[in-house]
Amino acid sequence: MNNQKPAYGNATRIDRLYFLDWLRVFVVLAVFVHHCSKFFDYQSNTIWNTERSVLLSMLREFNALWMMPLIFAISGAAVYYSLKSRKVSRFIKERVLRIVVPMFFIGTFIISPPQIYLIRVFNGQFSSGFFQWYPHYFDGIWPGGNFAPFGEGTHLWYLNYLFVFSLIVLPLFIQRRKTGKSIISGLSTFFEKPWALLLLFAPVSAASAFFEAIGLGSIRALGHWDPISYLLFFIYGYLIFSNTRIQRIIRKHSPTYLIVALVLTVLYLVSRFGFILKIPGLTRHDLLNDGALLPLNQSLWIAVQAFRGLLGWCWIIGLLGLGHRFLNFNNKFLTYANEAVLPFYILHHTVIYIIGFYVIQWSSNIGSKYLLISITSFTIIMVIYEILVRRINLLRFLFGMKLIKSGVNPNRSHKEIKLL
Repeated sequence: MNNQKPAYGNATRIDRLYFLDWLRVFVVLAVFVHHCSKFFDYQSNTIWNTERSVLLSMLREFNALWMMPLIFAISGAAVYYSLKSRKVSRFIKERVLRIVVPMFFIGTFIISPPQIYLIRVFNGQFSSGFFQWYPHYFDGIWPGGNFAPFGEGTHLWYLNYLFVFSLIVLPLFIQRRKTGKSIISGLSTFFEKPWALLLLFAPVSAASAFFEAIGLGSIRALGHWDPISYLLFFIYGYLIFSNTRIQRIIRKHSPTYLIVALVLTVLYLVSRFGFILKIPGLTRHDLLNDGALLPLNQSLWIAVQAFRGLLGWCWIIGLLGLGHRFLNFNNKFLTYANEAVLPFYILHHTVIYIIGFYVIQWSSNIGSKYLLISITSFTIIMVIYEILVRRINLLRFLFGMKLIKSGVNPNRSHKEIKLL
């Protein structure tokens, strides 16, 4: 944290908070685990294993409560620190190079085609090989057609949202010359009390309930949250890290938030899956009937979405405080992982899909299949990254990484890696 105590609680120095890097690496690994278990989830409707797993379904539901909310909050924090040290024009240029370039070139032509091809094959819509199918990739726009520009319909939706959010709220993030504060950092002073900080969950809960109430609950297919909630988490990340007093509150009260998050999460999971607590109209799966979906009470489900807003916010505060307490240090592993995390994220889902597509066809138990998919996919991703992406400047550019100067060892090419 900053050693200097700035006036009015606003951060003025640009010390690197390594715990944000650790949390980001941790979240991306959690996303990897989340996607490896997708084949065995009761909710999966693209490519799936014949037998589903209640434990992996619960794991995915648990991950959905905190993963993407936390990564958007971290991304918002990164924007705060980025704008502290560069002009707006340079900030936008770096966003384009780091986000748009990978989405367009890698997302459109490398990441999307294998995933869409395997979905078509799995659903009996195509039977020939990938290269025979590839010309059909440009037939129509996904999901009705096959063409998915910028990774549309894949995990790259996160990068798409991140770029759009960075632009639309940029006027709220730019520091004004007279005050030295942005609009959001100015508003942050209203949340310097623990009770006020807690109330930030309310807009998220309202947005979550609203989308469900108007029949757009399916929009949560992208990471299990709606776009407005993601935007709020993004803004909250900037707000938190623009104010050192709020950061101190989080560090002090994070154990309480974590306990509340854990207790409420257990309540949410056991009621959703009918363990111990089975609530008609709210419990979604009949575990005595192979996890079959149960009738849903719309009013209760709207309330559940509002409840998830509170859960997500508690997890963000709890994990940020936990990271600040125990993870604010640097080492060689973090330096390596922090550079690898964006290429890893871009590659992971397609590799998992390819490996999983074949593994789920084997006659093995779920545990063996899950471990094989996870270990094999991780190994292949890291081999691709280490041998190709990390060492070839053209690929570094296409994956949103900084170029290596001629004659420089890639192991020593970066002293500081920027957060997304």
